[in-house]
Amino acid sequence: MPSTYSQLKIELIGTGDQAGTWGATTNVNLGTAVEEAITGNAAVTFASSNVAIALTDTNAAQTARNLRLVLGGSITNAQTLFIPAITKQYLITNNLSNSVVISNGTNAAPTGTTVTVPAGRSLVVFNNGTNVAEVTN
Repeated sequence: MPSTYSQLKIELIGTGDQAGTWGATTNVNLGTAVEEAITGNAAVTFASSNVAIALTDTNAAQTARNLRLVLGGSITNAQTLFIPAITKQYLITNNLSNSVVISNGTNAAPTGTTVTVPAGRSLVVFNNGTNVAEVTN
């Protein structure tokens, strides 16, 4: 049975697969994929347009898997960051000069509710795969 991938794209080794080599996959799963999801920081660079981050079927490093997304670059008006439509929490740090809307979907078709992160602020947001909401007390 071939490997499959979880929502966070952690490789799930098929039963009986990777005999004698599964340790390498497990080390990447734990040392890269799980660490990114729990404590990882990733830079997301804007250049006066919306940005979409995605997850692909690999346990190699991926921006969208990280807990903290640090937004940087240059924008002249509010932009949108499109995140994968999975259940996941993010800490968004907006180091830009304008606000950024956090949304599911694509540039052509944003979906669900969104959260706006003001310039110079950090917010914790939760994505349930459909809607993005600010985490509050």
